Amino acid sequence: MTKLHERPNRATPSEAASFIEEFDRIEQDREEKLRVLDAEFKAKKRAIQKIANDDQKSILEDAKKQGVNKGVVRAIVDAQKLKRKAEAMAARAENKIDGLEDDDRDFAIDIRTALGDDFASFGLGAAAVSREDADDEEDDEQDDTTAAVVDAVRAGASKEEWDGAGAKH
Repeated sequence: MTKLHERPNRATPSEAASFIEEFDRIEQDREEKLRVLDAEFKAKKRAIQKIANDDQKSILEDAKKQGVNKGVVRAIVDAQKLKRKAEAMAARAENKIDGLEDDDRDFAIDIRTALGDDFASFGLGAAAVSREDADDEEDDEQDDTTAAVVDAVRAGASKEEWDGAGAKH
């Protein structure tokens, strides 16, 4: 065993060991509490998921009785969910830009302006815009499913949102 160099105000090896034992005891206690908390969280999460799944199943059964295809319901809800996520991500990105120092923020805004805020100048963005333009020309020839989706989205959107969505294309 290596000999500790004697210095004033230095704990003896047994005193140092008592600190380590206490620190380790606290660490073990924390690990156990977090394990229990994690197990409780997972159980609560499963219960919430089950309730939501049961409620959604009931809604889908009611919709089916009224002639609404569950695929249509799921497609619209998935689109709305993606839209909420995109809006949240855009807000986070704006907050990051707002958090920059004045010169950096102004430079970032200039770069975004040069790129174009709508990204239509990029390959995929331009393809999406042209596809939407082509779809707008074909709106008169919608099949029943497409018409049902459009009607459902239109019913869930305010007049301003609906008109604004058309103006973005």
